[in-house]
Amino acid sequence: MYQSVVYQIYTGINYFLDIVSGILFVYCLMTWFVRPDSQIYLFMRRLVDPIVTPFRPLARRLMERGLMLDISVLLAIIGVRVIRYLVQIVFFRFLL
Repeated sequence: MYQSVVYQIYTGINYFLDIVSGILFVYCLMTWFVRPDSQIYLFMRRLVDPIVTPFRPLARRLMERGLMLDISVLLAIIGVRVIRYLVQIVFFRFLL
């Protein structure tokens, strides 16, 4: 019973992190194809900004060194993947 509940929590966290990664990916595509003043773009930006903002200083430093792309969204996706991996370690090593 205990393991079943813990596994369901783990599955829910994984689904949530998958949704966050998907939203970040869609936002990244929208920056290329959707006008910045459209309502959907502004809505997505409000969703994504709290996740991407911590990665912007690192992306700026890379851009100052010659990188021509803003990779803050990519860094955020990598950060979500790292969190997912850490959650997996915690759940399977310590709880199950």
